[in-house]
Amino acid sequence: MFLERVEIVGFRGINRLSLMLDENTVLLGENAWGKSSLLDAMTFLLAPEQTLYRFEARDFHFPPGDEAAKERHLQIIFTFCEKDIGHAHLPRYRHLSPLWSKGEDNLGRIHYCCEGELENDGTVCTWRRFLDADGNALHLHHIDQLVHALIRIHPVMRLRDARFIRRLRPSSLNDRLPVDNEALAQQLDQLTRELVRNPQKLTNSELRHGLAAMQQLLEHYFAELGSQVPGPRRHRQAEDRQAWRSLDNINRTIAEPSSRSMRLILLGMFSTLLQAKGNVKLDPHARPLLLVEDPETRLHPIMLSVAWSLLNQMPLQRITTTNSSELVSLVPVEHICRLVRESSRVATYRLGPSGLSPEDGRRIAFHIRFNRPSSLFARCWLLVEGETEVWLLNELARQCGYHFEAEGVRVIEFAQCGLKPLLKFARRMGIEWHTLVDGDEAGKKYANTVRNLLDNHEDNERDRLTVLPALDMEHFMYKEGFSAVYHRVASVPLKVQMPVRKVILKAVHHSSKPDLAIEVAMQAGTWGTDSVPPLLKKMFSRVVWLARGRAD
Repeated sequence: MFLERVEIVGFRGINRLSLMLDENTVLLGENAWGKSSLLDAMTFLLAPEQTLYRFEARDFHFPPGDEAAKERHLQIIFTFCEKDIGHAHLPRYRHLSPLWSKGEDNLGRIHYCCEGELENDGTVCTWRRFLDADGNALHLHHIDQLVHALIRIHPVMRLRDARFIRRLRPSSLNDRLPVDNEALAQQLDQLTRELVRNPQKLTNSELRHGLAAMQQLLEHYFAELGSQVPGPRRHRQAEDRQAWRSLDNINRTIAEPSSRSMRLILLGMFSTLLQAKGNVKLDPHARPLLLVEDPETRLHPIMLSVAWSLLNQMPLQRITTTNSSELVSLVPVEHICRLVRESSRVATYRLGPSGLSPEDGRRIAFHIRFNRPSSLFARCWLLVEGETEVWLLNELARQCGYHFEAEGVRVIEFAQCGLKPLLKFARRMGIEWHTLVDGDEAGKKYANTVRNLLDNHEDNERDRLTVLPALDMEHFMYKEGFSAVYHRVASVPLKVQMPVRKVILKAVHHSSKPDLAIEVAMQAGTWGTDSVPPLLKKMFSRVVWLARGRAD
């Protein structure tokens, strides 16, 4: 069983959200776009606390800056789904048998609904229900006991950097138990012995160093007070490097298909660490849902890669939030979900398991995931044919007062990847886009590709497409007043009668297209913004308008 969907109405920073999940979901979204509110909702309602959470007045959504318009009702629905038909009958789920309902795909699901009502006098009512497949309340007794039974099997555990941990319910701090170091040491020893018994090519020293690093990594997230490691700093650094290398070796070993038992041992150790940091004892059959919050904090990209590989070995469902392009490059794009705040909701965009054809998926993986992972955080893509436009447009836009980085605009050349896969991907991921093409035959084909993908009801061609009235960018800028630059680089006096095409070819021969673009941009900086062609100024304005959500 896994958490398949979360639906939220009126909770904190979320007015409305519907999010589909899989075994590994990575959430991207700007600040104040609902990530923390989503994790808070899951932590409050599904964490293995002794007392079920009751909503407070501050949990009700209100528009930014307008608390007087606070909502009076909130609702959160969690849908759990069995992984295969018949899993609902497993012994671990016997206490949940009254809760299952069948969907159209014959998979069993549990719909858990928690609602809150804010009264006029400031008091808050909280009630819980389980729903059938049609959204009707099931007639059940002992609802709270059933909720506890559900949480006991699939509790939510939230991993955060120790420096930023604040207990969401401060009163529970007094209830925490002291760390049982002896039990932790015994668990680590047991894990070492189990790993040594397997015929692996790891020395005992490597295993122990790797487990020490594993403990250090998990302590990094769970210790509310950072532990101080004794010993000289230089000696500790050398040991840390060796430990991380050993941990990486362990990651590779337990990733092998025959290493399921070791992954389960890791889960046991993970549970022990969780229990050592609090007063909650996990059920032996529990499969926690991990909320991993910004794991890149304080980790070098190499260490982040090792840490992420470790998390991938744990047979648990995960939801991860990140602002790290390094981490995004480690994640298949099918697992990435973008949250985008719109006027009436927080929209979710993702490809899902069947989002792209194998060829398009390979192109996107290479062009975006591996080489331009930061572009997944952009609000709008300006798609151009080559490197020349990337150099030129970023600089000319800045000179015109449009700072693409701050506006969330990314200029991406599409020739290597192909235009159609990028357009499909941007649309599916909720990324606004605009395409600039040349006026030659190839550019006309690209323009037709854009037009064929336009939605007649929502898309206007001027919002999505700019066609240069020239063969290419060099001919366009030459005719727009920058002929002196091309003649100078080509070493051809302006008075010499020579076809434009030949002057440009000579200039490219003496320099290169990207260098020519930089020369033109520098000249525009000297002459001022009046020298920037009006067509490009209009395009810059349109692209920034798209990035701002068409709010201007």
